[in-house]
Amino acid sequence: MQLFSLDHIHNQVIHFPIALLSASVLFDIIGFYSANKKMYSTSWYLLILGTLSALSAVLTGFIADEAQGHMSEPFPIFTTHGSTQIFASLVFLSLLIWRYVNKRAETKPTCTYLVASITGILILFYGGHLGAIIAGRI
Repeated sequence: MQLFSLDHIHNQVIHFPIALLSASVLFDIIGFYSANKKMYSTSWYLLILGTLSALSAVLTGFIADEAQGHMSEPFPIFTTHGSTQIFASLVFLSLLIWRYVNKRAETKPTCTYLVASITGILILFYGGHLGAIIAGRI
């Protein structure tokens, strides 16, 4: 029995982006409707941590894919777990960059931003569902 294997790290890492990015979007929504400015800064820091953890999940996913091999056919994007999660990670990386460049890190998000972030979370959840199918959990 092997105590440590790089392909098992992916199974541990994947929960961080799901939790952190979901919480980021939730805090933005709460702040949007409550006008509590502390929610925006909390959301900003969660977005940073969530995006970094999403990138690490993608990297460990490539390691884990050597055992599965499903990324040999990454298209169409929304039928492959890895492609879907890469797309979701790029959505959040884009939102992070947009928020930073527009100096909106700790200010009220626009409706367009909220819609994009909610869409990103839904894509992330769907990709997680596809991953659960690959892992035999569904």
